[in-house]
Amino acid sequence: MWSSVVKRSNKRPSDPDLAPTPRDRERVDGIINRISEETLLVFDLLKDGMVKEASFKTVEESITRHCILSTFEQVRVDAFRDAAGLARQQARKFAEAALEMPEPQQRQFVLSVSQAFERFAKQLQTIEQRAIAEKQRRDKQD
Repeated sequence: MWSSVVKRSNKRPSDPDLAPTPRDRERVDGIINRISEETLLVFDLLKDGMVKEASFKTVEESITRHCILSTFEQVRVDAFRDAAGLARQQARKFAEAALEMPEPQQRQFVLSVSQAFERFAKQLQTIEQRAIAEKQRRDKQD
């Protein structure tokens, strides 16, 4: 029954922009490794007859949860860093384009767009630095 449902379902072609990068694969492997560690810990405790402690120990340590949250934090930091880099790249392109504009008004407009991208990049960099500081603070607590 299920195979007929699966055959009929429309499969979307994979979007090349959403293909996992090597860094994404590393992150997934890290999460899977943490799940394996936590599962092994639970089974070792169960094997030793410590049923109550098995559930409490994993809840206390929460290896997988910590790994996933750390991974999300790193993804956010990377996203802010990448976005700031792209904004600066756009700012440079607009600044270069402004030099080729024949009219002063056009030049001024393009320069103001360039400056807006640069301000945006600075804001993203500030957010990135806060995220890094927060991550370091959490790592010290653990």
